[in-house]
Amino acid sequence: MNDPLMLALGELIRKEINAGQLLQRVVEVMAHRLKADRGTIFLLDQGHEELISIAGHLPEVEEIRVPLSQGVAGYVARTERVVNIPFCESDARFWRQIDARTGYKTLSMLAGPLYDGERHLIGVVQFLNKDTGIFDESDEALFQTLSAQVAGLLAETTFEPGRDYLEQARSETSGAEAPLLDRFNRILGLGGAMQGVFTQIRRAAPTRATVLLRGESGTGKSLIARALHHNSPRAEGPFVHVDCTTLPEGLMENELFGHERGAFTGAESRQRGKVEQATGGPLFLDEIGDLPPNLQGKLLRLLQDHTYTRLGGTETLHADIRIVTATNQDLESLVRKGRFREDLYYRLRVVVIDLPPLRERGREDLQRLINHFVAVASKRHKRPIQSIRADALQMLLRYHWPGNVRELENCIESAVIFSDGEITPSRIALPRQNATMEFKAINLAEVLSARPGPFDGEPSLRDLEADYIGWLLKRHEGNRSACARILGVGRNTLIRKIKEYDLDPEG
Repeated sequence: MNDPLMLALGELIRKEINAGQLLQRVVEVMAHRLKADRGTIFLLDQGHEELISIAGHLPEVEEIRVPLSQGVAGYVARTERVVNIPFCESDARFWRQIDARTGYKTLSMLAGPLYDGERHLIGVVQFLNKDTGIFDESDEALFQTLSAQVAGLLAETTFEPGRDYLEQARSETSGAEAPLLDRFNRILGLGGAMQGVFTQIRRAAPTRATVLLRGESGTGKSLIARALHHNSPRAEGPFVHVDCTTLPEGLMENELFGHERGAFTGAESRQRGKVEQATGGPLFLDEIGDLPPNLQGKLLRLLQDHTYTRLGGTETLHADIRIVTATNQDLESLVRKGRFREDLYYRLRVVVIDLPPLRERGREDLQRLINHFVAVASKRHKRPIQSIRADALQMLLRYHWPGNVRELENCIESAVIFSDGEITPSRIALPRQNATMEFKAINLAEVLSARPGPFDGEPSLRDLEADYIGWLLKRHEGNRSACARILGVGRNTLIRKIKEYDLDPEG
């Protein structure tokens, strides 16, 4: 997408914007580029075999309906051809009834099909009265280029694959400035937990405050980081992502801060680091808990003074960046164990956003995500899925999803690939037996006998939970991930309980 206006539109869809707002911006951008006086987007109403205006310049009327058998728009929908009419009065396809309703005089027209990301016809775009006379062949070529770009944009927007575009646009245009209630920057979330996260993003994004994102693996921390960026004053700047787990300790400093020529063998020229590349935007440090100790002090300096030095250099450089970090670890525990600097921890946690695990987001969110991922995977792999059988849906709703949204998405994609029209339980690849069978194999008497001393009266639920977690840790030699899987909770939740019950031998 090389056109700067379309690039701007591409940035717009990453912000909090609904379907109706997006279509309005699409027609405005295209009309501007084509130098047209007016533009209108019509979407297909298949049930009534007509086109309905959904966005554009129609000050005289609230809505226009065009039967597929009538007018230039109807002709375009039937033939899927671009139509350029220099003199509308002499063209038999021109439907004069619209001008009669609006009082507007249509002299020339350029119209063509509007597709979604899969090249399915969803409507018609129509432009009237070029400022400088009539539309020419170069306008037709530009129209087709812009239309192709719009199709790509629609694949990335608030529109949900598999649902009727007209239905979505209508339901999302009431209240022109109202954002979608169930998603934010393509992050789905109907429940209170995610709505709280969205509220935090709205408050934190316009500021320059450092943000720490906490949550289990697969909860969408990188998506939240991008949402913070795209809703900030620095949205036009670069978004630079560094995963602190992917590079050896010896290379991390060079990756972050760059190096000067001759800094080490093979350093034949100066290299910009990620900090410098992030100028004007955010530097997103993912899995910050794994940052090597020798770099924690240098990151602290970057946070305090916004300065740094390239490897092998002496010049102090200024960093015009915002720091956003994420972790699935318990940083407080790492601080107590001396593995993470306390002063750095407090510098990072200016704004803390906790991402809820999928199992805590509620049944409504889970079902919404299931439907969304089925629609996306069906389109991607061209495997039409009409339904999810009731018992298959119950399997998905009952599962605890330790891998969170990422695990759900992968599971649904696999089910779609191996299903024919309907998803059944046999097509859902879940490790159902691991957790349930291992739990059933546990002898409760054995668990209770592992307690250091006898119970003083009737045991409380807290006593039983503490004993059971302690027994599991002993049985699995302290492997917290294995214990969390058996318990059906996230690793961070287990760590909090270990700390609460004072079960951590390392303190």
